[in-house]
Amino acid sequence: MKEHRGEARFARAIPIALSWIAVQSAIGGYMHGASIGQLIANHLPLGSVFFLLTLVFLVNPLLVRLSPRLRLTTTELTVVWAMVCAASAVPGYGLMEFLFPYLAAPLYFVTAENQWAEVLFPNLREWLYVNDPRAVRGFFEGIDAGTPLPWAAWTRPAAFAIAFWLALFLGVGCWAVLLRRQWIDRERYAFPLVQVAQRLTHSAPAGRALNDTFRDRLFWVAFGAMLLVHTLRGVHRLYPAVPDFPVEFSIARFFPHRPWNMLATAWPLWPHLYFSVVGVTYFLHLDVAMSLWFFFALYKLQQVFFSAFSITAVNTQHQVMGAVVMLALASLWQARRHLASVLRTVGPGSTGGTADGAEPMSYRVAVAGIVVSLMAMTFLCVLSGMSLWFTGPFLLLLWTLATVTAWYVSNAGLLLVNVGFSPYQFFTTLFGTRFVGPRNLVLMGFSRSSIPHWTAESLMPYVMQNFRLADMHGLPARRLRLPLWMGVSVLVAIAVAFVSSMHWIYGRGALNLEPWVYAGVGRNGIAAAVRRILNPAPPNVPGILSAGLGAGVMGFLVVMRQRFLWWPLHPLGYALGVTWAPFHLWFSTLVGWALKALILAVGGFGMYRRWRPLFTGFVLGEYFMTAVWSLIGLKTRIAYWGLPH
Repeated sequence: MKEHRGEARFARAIPIALSWIAVQSAIGGYMHGASIGQLIANHLPLGSVFFLLTLVFLVNPLLVRLSPRLRLTTTELTVVWAMVCAASAVPGYGLMEFLFPYLAAPLYFVTAENQWAEVLFPNLREWLYVNDPRAVRGFFEGIDAGTPLPWAAWTRPAAFAIAFWLALFLGVGCWAVLLRRQWIDRERYAFPLVQVAQRLTHSAPAGRALNDTFRDRLFWVAFGAMLLVHTLRGVHRLYPAVPDFPVEFSIARFFPHRPWNMLATAWPLWPHLYFSVVGVTYFLHLDVAMSLWFFFALYKLQQVFFSAFSITAVNTQHQVMGAVVMLALASLWQARRHLASVLRTVGPGSTGGTADGAEPMSYRVAVAGIVVSLMAMTFLCVLSGMSLWFTGPFLLLLWTLATVTAWYVSNAGLLLVNVGFSPYQFFTTLFGTRFVGPRNLVLMGFSRSSIPHWTAESLMPYVMQNFRLADMHGLPARRLRLPLWMGVSVLVAIAVAFVSSMHWIYGRGALNLEPWVYAGVGRNGIAAAVRRILNPAPPNVPGILSAGLGAGVMGFLVVMRQRFLWWPLHPLGYALGVTWAPFHLWFSTLVGWALKALILAVGGFGMYRRWRPLFTGFVLGEYFMTAVWSLIGLKTRIAYWGLPH
């Protein structure tokens, strides 16, 4: 499926990609914020898939009919995909949807009862948030048509926050360049989402309108089934008398009493059937797929145990903290020889290092980008009032969370990832509130929901997957200037999404939008920090012991997987814990795992390859119909949630 290496014309791809990025950035956040539907949603962005399907099924066949020479090539489709995916980190949870609420929250939610005036504002510099009362009131309650938008009130706080995020984006993007060879060539991660993208971006042979995957009967069987299922579900939302196709089932009635009721609460063990997740799971290694559902069930049984014996001082979240840290250390240890070789390449003399001619950028440029990123983030943290001694651990944890998120997506193709804890929770558990200090607590609480612990649309996984996609097609990422065009995409998306968000949020009022985001994001983090300052807490010793247990179990799983080929469990599932991602994905992953295991047992690898178009059809069909109903929702105002979100 590789295109000739000499074919590298892609100039048309740039305006094509930017045109869709502008549309996606303008309406993506609005669709989710107004609870209409999805356009980005996860690490296989809905907007990217829908736009590529439009190019592949509509535009390219028309171009082929006009002249085969006009068709969009694999190179062009890959560049379009890479740019749109990178831009997908901006309009939603990746940046903009959290940015606005937390900048506006301090002034709006302050009351005499919550004591923010006495505790919050002395520890939060006034230019970090919007401090114009009229601008804040208009943000949450809406303004009349024709009223000018208060751009000036947002300039300084938004510029500061976006500058920090751009520095973080630069750093993790360059970090992905350094890890690319280790993860793709040496450890050979599965990149299951890229396997779907590869089939979508592979141009048809000369003289044909569609490639082999899209000409396969099994693909259209699955795609047609998804059209039928989601047409039924969508029509049911418009006309409730039409029967629905249920994809979610509650088990609460089977477990009404303690302690077994824990199976039905706090991320309940509910079956959610997403055909797209079943399809993606087909491209996973069996041990990875098994671990995703097995460890979620195991964590739920732990919650039953804790409830039975009234254990409240620890929870599974603390185990996840330890597991994530150990996972990051293990991954770094695996890459130690490669990273040492990279350092020899960029060091004085550059002898004995690793050739970087095939990398998206030279290692020296990547290392320089990381240094600039860390310096910029350190400066901005200190400028905001964070203690210099605390800035290092804080940024190290951010870096760790970004890396682990990319590791999750590269290995398991997780459509969404939530690492399960924030820097605020990590440091208060480990050190207590007095040691961290009130100003550091306030700054972490202020930005608690925006800092990447909610990583459903974070940048580093997109970047790493784009590098892998170019590699699978045999395309030189450096000649395509993928890092440059991804950077341009992010900047365009920020500009469009910011301007668009100002208009539609002020037009509707944030209190009339998704309440968890627009009313909860800024308020909840600040409220937690203020409570901790008013009621200082020592280090959480049971929580630390639980984190140690999590680190120990993770270390055991890593060693067992490395030393014994028969070991059936991948460490990834344990690190995810009881979070939003496995809650949504466990049942569909179980179904996909069982189907793949059955197919391999019956027909071996040959049968597995033969059935790949079917599972690709499940993914693309569900994505296509979810996009269609979400766009229809712009007119009907009726929500449609066809994908995990």
